[in-house]
Amino acid sequence: MKRNVPAHATCVEGPSGAGSQVLPAPAVVVVVVVLLITAGLLAFGMTIETVVTTVVAGGLTGKALVRSLVTVFSPHRV
Repeated sequence: MKRNVPAHATCVEGPSGAGSQVLPAPAVVVVVVVLLITAGLLAFGMTIETVVTTVVAGGLTGKALVRSLVTVFSPHRV
């Protein structure tokens, strides 16, 4: 039944305005969380190099975790 749905039916219409682009809510949440984690680590006295290394390592680990979870729970396995 889902195959008969037109491709544009699942799209969400963006705001009408010339040149205006609104970030999706999950992207804003990720940016806010990363900034809070960074500020928290700096407030506890970690050096900026350690904070950057920790945030980058956590981001890469999270990205790998999400990709593997999507692969595992995806209905289209190859």
